[in-house]
Amino acid sequence: MELIVSLKETLTPRPCELSKRQTIELSGLDRISPAILYTIFFYKSQLSHELSSSEVDVVERAKRALQKVLVSWFPAAGRLRINEGTGKLEIDCNNEGVSMIIAETDSKLQELGRLHKYKPCYEKLVPQLPEAGDISENPVVVVQITRFSCGGFSVGFGSSHALFDGSGAFNFLASWAHLSTGKDESDLLVPNHSRDSFLHAIYSPNSSPGGASSIYEQDHIAAIQDLYNIPMQAIASNDRCWETALSKFSQIDPPGGLQLQLVSLCIGEEVVEAWKGLAVEQGKLSKCSTFDVLCAHIWKARVKALMLHPCTNICLQFPVDCRSRMNPPLGKNFTGNAFVLASVSCLVSDLLQEPLHNIIRRIQAAKDVITDEYIKLYAKALESSDKFFPSMRELTIVTDWLRFPFHALDFGWGKVSSAALLATPVPETAFLMLNLEESGGFLVRIGIGGQHVQDLITNFNNFNY
Repeated sequence: MELIVSLKETLTPRPCELSKRQTIELSGLDRISPAILYTIFFYKSQLSHELSSSEVDVVERAKRALQKVLVSWFPAAGRLRINEGTGKLEIDCNNEGVSMIIAETDSKLQELGRLHKYKPCYEKLVPQLPEAGDISENPVVVVQITRFSCGGFSVGFGSSHALFDGSGAFNFLASWAHLSTGKDESDLLVPNHSRDSFLHAIYSPNSSPGGASSIYEQDHIAAIQDLYNIPMQAIASNDRCWETALSKFSQIDPPGGLQLQLVSLCIGEEVVEAWKGLAVEQGKLSKCSTFDVLCAHIWKARVKALMLHPCTNICLQFPVDCRSRMNPPLGKNFTGNAFVLASVSCLVSDLLQEPLHNIIRRIQAAKDVITDEYIKLYAKALESSDKFFPSMRELTIVTDWLRFPFHALDFGWGKVSSAALLATPVPETAFLMLNLEESGGFLVRIGIGGQHVQDLITNFNNFNY
């Protein structure tokens, strides 16, 4: 559908109390992708259709709360830059502020249909940043609040992945929403933005040996070793040209000339619970999480849809939060990227012929590999100047957003009614999310070539295990 959005106000909120200018050195985990990741949160009308003073007050409170939350989350008001001495990306905490837009549309939320399903018009619900010649020209956090004629709202949020990982971004949003509803700041977790302890752990004399001269030499790390037999699709020699290489990679059309489509797949809680019980019983597993079973299912469904040769080497990788797995732990308040990739590798024939519980066992074993030593070796390997990204036909990436209670992000308009993810730097990545439009249900948002969409849907909806 066509969505006409009128911009009413453009502003650059800065911290209401300016912090001392400082630089945050980033880890290799932070520098994997500096691109902005966009999510839109929808709020159905809690008030009358006429613009009321209450709605105006809520928007004004959200603006003031953003200035307030930036005091403790000051890197969000900074800018990325390349360190001229090291050639590495870093955050310049210069208090230049975030980009914020207040907008409105004559459309109604119900006209958008299923809100969680991506639509091209959603691009109008987030700030459109100009193409910058220098990475330091654009903000690292952007926000757009759009009022719909039905009285509903959307909050379009984007943040650089170099600034936050998923947990960091959610905690920022939760803190902003908390203050927007007038709650006490003392209830909030004090964020820790410094990467110093993480970098020190990687390079301390007691850390595991292993240089970072070339990432290709890291054959002792499963997540890197498993990629050796997969063709490379994006390669760069340093941080300065990596963003360009990755952006070109994400624009490559799949073979066959049909453009990549973003697909949202729904599955009910009762089906997932039945699969979990079946996997535990048949596979003699001690446990089975919702992530385990959905991750195994979408991997099988995607690979089958792509119709790869049975003898093709394939790989599944998924981020594992390492905050509590490091020694000493990083802490829940660490806002930087604190994930490493767990990896499962096999042939196509193995994946498609093995029962579901065997694939789940492989996934669980891959998680068990993520120890303190593995994390430090992985992070040290990423300090290499070499950067590469493999072909996304053979590699499946699954990201777990099930643990983020997005429905709780109340800015004053009530709970989130639905959430939609826009195109990501690697659009083929599968995101597992709660289905806020159907209580207890789950969503899988994934990108795939247009010629494979129907096969993917058919495979995903095949519940015959």
